[in-house]
Amino acid sequence: MHPLNLPALPPDLLLEVISCLSSRTDILNLALSSKDLFANACTILYAHVHLGTTQQCQRTLSMLCSRPDIARHVQKLQIRFSSSCPTYFADINGITISTLLRELAPKLDALHTFIWDADEIPQCDEMWFALRMSCPRLRTIGMCYGSVMPDQHSHLLEFKNLRGFSLTLKYGYYIHHADEFQDALPFEGRLWDMLIRSSPNLEELHIFGGPLIPDGKVHPLCNARWPLLHSLSLGDIMLDWSVPLSDAGSKRPFITFLEAHQRLRSLRTSRTALSPHLIPSLDPSALSHLTHFAGSLEHLQALAPSHPKITHLAIEEPLIIRDLAPLLVTGVLQSLRCLTDLRIAFVFHSSYESGSLVKSLIGACPGVTTLEITCSKRPSFRVGTLAKTIGALPRLRHLRLTLVPSGNEDSLRDCASQIARANPRLHFITLIFIPAWLPLSHTPVNFGFYDESGNYVIRTDEHGHPHSLSCTERRPALRLPFRFPSIPIPLAVPRLSFSPFTSRSPFLLKEMNMKTQHFLLDLRPGKRKRGGLGLVLERSAAGEEARMITVLVALSGLALWSFFG
Repeated sequence: MHPLNLPALPPDLLLEVISCLSSRTDILNLALSSKDLFANACTILYAHVHLGTTQQCQRTLSMLCSRPDIARHVQKLQIRFSSSCPTYFADINGITISTLLRELAPKLDALHTFIWDADEIPQCDEMWFALRMSCPRLRTIGMCYGSVMPDQHSHLLEFKNLRGFSLTLKYGYYIHHADEFQDALPFEGRLWDMLIRSSPNLEELHIFGGPLIPDGKVHPLCNARWPLLHSLSLGDIMLDWSVPLSDAGSKRPFITFLEAHQRLRSLRTSRTALSPHLIPSLDPSALSHLTHFAGSLEHLQALAPSHPKITHLAIEEPLIIRDLAPLLVTGVLQSLRCLTDLRIAFVFHSSYESGSLVKSLIGACPGVTTLEITCSKRPSFRVGTLAKTIGALPRLRHLRLTLVPSGNEDSLRDCASQIARANPRLHFITLIFIPAWLPLSHTPVNFGFYDESGNYVIRTDEHGHPHSLSCTERRPALRLPFRFPSIPIPLAVPRLSFSPFTSRSPFLLKEMNMKTQHFLLDLRPGKRKRGGLGLVLERSAAGEEARMITVLVALSGLALWSFFG
């Protein structure tokens, strides 16, 4: 088709063509080629808007305020930025962004999901009133509590008929309310009236972090009943431990809650919310539709025998690997025959023969399509070793690897090239190099505290062979010379790969300048640009032959020089 005829296509057909593009960058480049194309591509380009810095928030929200023709296409809006001032009421950025959102709300006709993921609640509380009154489709909201919490008259607690709700407790909350959990408890009163009484059709509930409740009380969550609830994530919330059971054969209130919600498909829990030894008391028919689970290894050991249909698994607590330590997780994974998505983390305290570790892990779940492995504390294995090992996963399409690099580890692009050549069926690769001092309970990408990271999309030819990598690499402009302080407070739950909500660690961190590089890396041997020295230094079979020839030529030259000299 001639490019000039593309804008003349019917809008519905044009949207189908645009939706076939795999990269948002490609969609943007196509949209910028014509005013008509841009008008049609806005529906896809601005459907989900994720703003991650203060500058992004101010620029994009100001643009949307002046362009209602674009703002009306926004369906999901996520705001994430770090506070610029330690004082809540003096944070100019927070005041500016929440005021812009209040002005933008009447233009967001299609908005159905709004997530506020900053360090503090919005300074302009009227923002919530504007969203509630101006966005009739808004049914999912995400919120955070910091050093200041909403008062009893906040418009945040006036929403009705919500389908999804997320609450994250940030660092400021623990600092300012650590000794006032009973007086400043955010999980009671109007909040739970909004969720239980005003939102009887709630489908998703995610609470990240949480204090202990006063002794002798059952958490209001245990008494709630949402017939349509299918996704539940709970942080360190004590639900019913402090309540004595009236009968020796009676069940804990939270166990009864789980048995009453048969539609649950996704469950993330903690040891505080649900003790692993209570899982066997669940009715065998409970959670029959469960396919997504995140928790500790002990939770999984108790749950796997009766729920073999789990497809997405995240083992939240890192597994500590010492010399000759038994890898219990492989035995549990073997019983999950339907597993397609696995996220797991290891902590290496000493040297470990990691080749057998990766092989046993892969052998236990040969059908995974998405694999995320995190290894911290010490260098564990070379990426080249993993590249060969994961060849035993024929269905693997997405790989995410976070590790402490060894001293002689290759660069990110070389590691990605090795993985792509050894596993041509992969579609996406993410590599993250982290420092050895970074605690594993923190998410390095959300922190911005990592040595290097790269996202790679494998492009193939008509025969399915990889011919290039579309690369995006990031490096911090500022290297951190310090370690994290040890702060004895509850930590926020790391981000779940299968949750529509996201959360950051509660540590109050400033935005860091990142150096981002976009480029295309050719994987075809005959097309690679390399000189003689580059071939000698290349880590491949051709490089080994070139080094051998170089050594032989050098030895022959020395022999001739000594003979004629």
